[in-house]
This record gives sequence, C-alpha cells and structure tokens, in this order.
Amino acid sequence: METLSNRENVRSGRPGPPPGAVRVLEADPDLGAGIEERELGLAVMASVAPMFESDRGAWCFSPPPDPAGFGALVLEGLLVIRINADTRGHVELLGPGDLISPWVGYGPDMTLPSVVAALVVSKARVALLDRRFALRTARWPEIHAALIQRVIYRTRRLSLQAAINSLSRVEERLEVTLWELAYRFGRVTPEGTVLDLPLTHSQVAEMVAAQRPSVSTALARLQSHGRVIHLARHRWLLCGDPPSTLSSLAQQTGLRA
Repeated sequence: METLSNRENVRSGRPGPPPGAVRVLEADPDLGAGIEERELGLAVMASVAPMFESDRGAWCFSPPPDPAGFGALVLEGLLVIRINADTRGHVELLGPGDLISPWVGYGPDMTLPSVVAALVVSKARVALLDRRFALRTARWPEIHAALIQRVIYRTRRLSLQAAINSLSRVEERLEVTLWELAYRFGRVTPEGTVLDLPLTHSQVAEMVAAQRPSVSTALARLQSHGRVIHLARHRWLLCGDPPSTLSSLAQQTGLRA
C-alpha cells in the first residue's frame, strides 16, 4: 500500500525503507526538530528501524528485548498499559509519540510483586528502536535527547494523573482525566471537544483510582449536567471549557507552563 512517506520518497528521489521497516524521522518528524537543516536529510535516511503492526488484543512484547535499544516508539494506534500490583491495578493510555519498554524490570525497590500487561485497543504500529537504530543515529544526539524528553514527559503525565487521583470526588477526577486525555487524543469541533476513548468503564475506573460502579454513576452525573455527551460507542463530546483544576495541577507537575 502506498503511504505518504512513500510518495515523498518518490518525489525526492530517495529510496524507500526496506520491507518491514520505517524511517522514524519520516513517521515522527518532531524527533528531528533540533537537527540542523543541512544534516536533516542524512538523519532521516539513517533513522531506519524495524516496524511491527498489531491488531486489537493482547500485545505479547515481541520481539525479545535489546539491552542497547531505546524501546518501542508508538507511531499509530492506542495501547493500554496495566500494572497489576497485588489485588489492584493502574491503567495508562499510550498513543503516537510515546516511547515504551515493557521489558524493563522494576529493580530492587519494588515492594509488591507486579505484572505488566499491554492491550492494543486501536490497531497499532510501532517502531523498535534497537541497537542498530541507536548506532545509525548516534551522529545526531538530538534524536536521542528527544527520546529522553518523551520519557520525561510521560513520567510527568503519570505524576499529573496521581495528582488528579488525589481529588476527593470521583466525578471531578473523571472529568479532569477526560479533559487531559482530550488534550492528547481529542479534536476540537464547533460543538465541543470530541474524544474517542476505546476503554471500558472498568479500565477508566483503574485510571482514576475508583470502582467501576462509581465511574458509571459519575459519567451519568456529568451527562445530566451537560458537561459530557455520549455520541456513540467509545465517543464522547466534552462541552464547555476544561476544569480550572486541570490547568493548576498540570502546572504543579511541570507538564505545562
């Protein structure tokens, strides 16, 4: 199938990447934002990495880990990462631009036995940033720095979610979380912000540290107050302006200025 990057390669005279591979800087140009213009073309050509597609369902963390690699970069789709700790779990929703490495262990500081599970909830395409990618792009440390910044940004999002989950009312936690997800995955329309959220009530409940019945009740209240409208399965319309609490917490956790 012809893609936009393939058409750009034809126009530029550049050969396309090998089968089963992707040029990461074509798929995610922001990673090369700090590279000088005269070097950018070479960096794009060098940024080849294996690419894997996954349909909806459990993600098996394949292929095996590479100790010299950066992990897997999500190019398309949505994944749910769930950490099971004892009888509780926490859910994180990841999408394009997120760097993940579920093979990394927890280290000696983990006090509870935990298991990481990943679920593809929207057909995903990921690039494996392995040893060969690291060596090929070593000439441009801007790429590696940008990847580290992505990891830092992800940890700040987790800190923000922890701060949101400290709010006392489930209804408020839920609304603030929906708006935070909308910043990443939503789209603005004249009627409001549309958010496609392919999660179950149970998964959302784990995200906001609540029980599923409480989340269902909170959603019903938000709908009755006109703050949220259920448009279709997994599609929501967020009405009005984001809660001021979100801006305050995002500033406190360093996620936004």
